[in-house]
Amino acid sequence: MKIKAGLYIGIAMVVIIGGSLLTVKGKDAVSQAESRKQGILESEQTTLYYQNSPGTIAEVGASTGDSVKEGEVLFKVKSAGEGDVDVLAPYDGLVDRVAVSKGDQVQGGVSLAVVQKNTYYTDLYIQESEIQQLAVNQSIDVHFPYLDQPTQVKGSVTSISTAPQFANLRMSREKGQADLSMFLVRISMDSNTELLPGMTAEVKLDEITD
Repeated sequence: MKIKAGLYIGIAMVVIIGGSLLTVKGKDAVSQAESRKQGILESEQTTLYYQNSPGTIAEVGASTGDSVKEGEVLFKVKSAGEGDVDVLAPYDGLVDRVAVSKGDQVQGGVSLAVVQKNTYYTDLYIQESEIQQLAVNQSIDVHFPYLDQPTQVKGSVTSISTAPQFANLRMSREKGQADLSMFLVRISMDSNTELLPGMTAEVKLDEITD
């Protein structure tokens, strides 16, 4: 009987210890998952519109896919009322689309091209309990976990909403249902050849040590 009792006690101890370890690991896994915030990588684009009197496209200085510098002449237009008109690149970037060709007649309001900025951004919704970990101009690692070769780049917090964007309903054993306010955080980063708009960007709040 003593042997059986000892055996039962030993089994019980193994079950208790094993259950405790699983609980700890489970909590760690949940904590890590909650610390990961994901958003969609986006690019800022500007549509260039012709804003002068009617004229003719005399020169097209860039093609789709070309890199351009701020102030670079993208189009020259011969306007009947204003002479030669230069249309300039608004910032360093990439020509996403050209909508006109040399010789085309244009008037005010016509779309000439779309230029994509050389920086990407992602918007994340951060819970009020976590928002104090972030500050404007703070450097932060941004991960792209679903690429064949997971990539990490340096980003910067460019804005944090000054008021909650919405309240997320959560369950609490102690209090029942409770609203948890969410703040919008924008993180910007330089573009590179490995990244494309539409990719999933991820920030791990548990990596922040500042």
